[in-house]
Amino acid sequence: LKKQYDELKKKLTDEGIFAEERKRPIPKYPQNIGVITSRQGAVLADFLNNVGKFGFKIKMIDSRVEGQEAVGDLLSSIKTFKNKDIDVLVIIRGGGSFESLMPFNNEALIREVANFKVPVIAGVGHHKDEPLITFAADVSVSTPTAAANYLNQSWEEALLLLERYERGIIGSYQEIFENYKTIENKLKISLQNFKNAISGVKVDLKNYL
Repeated sequence: LKKQYDELKKKLTDEGIFAEERKRPIPKYPQNIGVITSRQGAVLADFLNNVGKFGFKIKMIDSRVEGQEAVGDLLSSIKTFKNKDIDVLVIIRGGGSFESLMPFNNEALIREVANFKVPVIAGVGHHKDEPLITFAADVSVSTPTAAANYLNQSWEEALLLLERYERGIIGSYQEIFENYKTIENKLKISLQNFKNAISGVKVDLKNYL
């Protein structure tokens, strides 16, 4: 199995399937998320529990991720998502032995991921025994939780930016208000001085009769 893995890795590397220049950036503010994983186990729960509340619309396809039938399931799931309106595709599963991750070393699956219509995030294998699909994906992360956090990142940065703008607006308003109060106080003092000056002027009307 290791020999097959190394031979396929070299073949696809020579073709440029894993080249960095092929990698596409994840959309800045993704909303429609396609997820391929198994409903069994903690992987899906880890992803859903960590993805933020940023209006994500998540479409999930249940797929085998281990065993001989996993490749067919994974290929079918990817082909289904080709007809869906999604911004990014996420393929996740937990760690495992080199043998258990073999479905993710399938050449047809790797090519589907590399040529998929939107960017792909792969969170497979915990970066211990990296299956070849992780090299073909546009972004590779170590866990389902890391995949969720990656999707959250741009939204969290936007939220921090909005909070910074909000503080700036409030600060500017407070500064304007304080300046207005200072001007108002100066006007009051000027008016009072003018009033006092007028009241202090005595006019002898006899001189004008």
